[in-house]
Amino acid sequence: MDKRWTWAVVSLVGSLMVGGCGTSTSPQDAGTVQDAGTVQDAGTLDGGGSLPDGGTAEASPCERTLGVCAGVRRAQVDGVYEPVCTALSYGSSYEAVETRCDGVDNDCDGVADPATWSTVAPLAYARTQNNVSSVRVAEGVLVALFDQPAVARIVRMDTSMKPLGTTDVPVDVVDASQSLGTVRSQLLSTSRGPALYYSSTGATADHTRGHLVPLDAQGRPMPGQDGGTGDVVLFDHPVGGVASKAAVAAEGSRVFVAWADGPSAPGAHEVLGTVTDLDGKVLAAPRVLMRMAPEGAIVDHVEVLGLSDGGFLLAVLQEQGGLGEELVRLQRFDSDLLPVGDERTVNTAYSPTPQLVALGASPALLVRDTRNDDTLAVVKNLFDGGTQETVAVTTLDETAWFGATATSHGLEVAWLSVRSAGGTGGDIEFNWRGRFWALGQGRAPKDWTPSAAPLPLHRFAQWLLLEELPERWMGALVMTSTQTPQAHVLQAVRYCAAPSPTP
Repeated sequence: MDKRWTWAVVSLVGSLMVGGCGTSTSPQDAGTVQDAGTVQDAGTLDGGGSLPDGGTAEASPCERTLGVCAGVRRAQVDGVYEPVCTALSYGSSYEAVETRCDGVDNDCDGVADPATWSTVAPLAYARTQNNVSSVRVAEGVLVALFDQPAVARIVRMDTSMKPLGTTDVPVDVVDASQSLGTVRSQLLSTSRGPALYYSSTGATADHTRGHLVPLDAQGRPMPGQDGGTGDVVLFDHPVGGVASKAAVAAEGSRVFVAWADGPSAPGAHEVLGTVTDLDGKVLAAPRVLMRMAPEGAIVDHVEVLGLSDGGFLLAVLQEQGGLGEELVRLQRFDSDLLPVGDERTVNTAYSPTPQLVALGASPALLVRDTRNDDTLAVVKNLFDGGTQETVAVTTLDETAWFGATATSHGLEVAWLSVRSAGGTGGDIEFNWRGRFWALGQGRAPKDWTPSAAPLPLHRFAQWLLLEELPERWMGALVMTSTQTPQAHVLQAVRYCAAPSPTP
């Protein structure tokens, strides 16, 4: 008999004499002993083990077999294979709970970069984008909700788009007895931090007033110089207007506000604007920036954007009447609101819902083009001939309710692909269903809807907010609505935006 085997048998018999009959060996022992020390399958264990002569049995496969765990076998710990595989076996790309946006199934559940959904807040009424806004802050995202005329609710969220807390901010609207249809609001990012812009109009449309409330990173109002909330008036103009938008200049210390010159009916025919500093000091007095033409054309929508040269861009959707083509009119202004160059126009189909985005030094326009199915398009080089590119196309017979933003990685777009649910009875404003899409791996459209069933939507949900998050994640905000029971909920989703797969 080989001396090594003789020594092993003697050692094992000795162990039995010391420890008592019937005790089993530890996982570090070379084998199992039966019938007074007969060695069987020396050196093998479930999952493999170390042979006494230094050889190694083949490691058995790990429990997880998908994603980065495909083909993985058990690693050794102190010469013994893991009984249950851990990250030591699965490798450095493995995560027990997936957090990376890298195009890889890191937690080995068969899904790469899963989206996560969370409830932000219930809403008293269906809200349009005029009353919901968001802004990125250092440790997450702030969301502003106008659910009652005299109070703005600020929700603080982390970088996973999970709500952390809420602050109620009192606001000074012209007439608190009026509906929220007379209030417009936006969260802005200034050189002093986040700020809430809001405007309101009285019942008789006698004047429009715009305000700015500085906030801290938690969404709480900052104190003013007089010890109050810091709410400052940006303009108070003797014309009623409801199409109000604000933008911050590139350096973050000036605010450009534009608004229409009349109520929604019979329609506004002029757009006015002003520039102030963050304390409300007027830097460019209110003046007419654009008049609608020909006679009968009205302002349907206003967009504004701060430009990298310190100036501003105004985009006005001019409704021609009926359901035919519409016109987006564009004009640049310097810091004093003096026109720069000639006006440009973009012909679009009915209800294009235009959005301005700052792609580097060049602004771009996002529009929905319904002339060929329902296409989302970006128009670049707005003042140099204009070039239109298709971003995405919805599925047949569906409409895109979309949102867009410029990020450090370029343009990001997401949308609800929506269709009517048909005659389900009751309030037809609830008869909408949609799925949430965004640009994913390879810039191809990807469906991030949380279930096989579509999202229940309201007619007012024709908007979507986007914010850039760390490590190529994106956050989106959408409103879902059910008729029975009647409920409106603001929901958030974090999804992976066009990741670059690890090599």
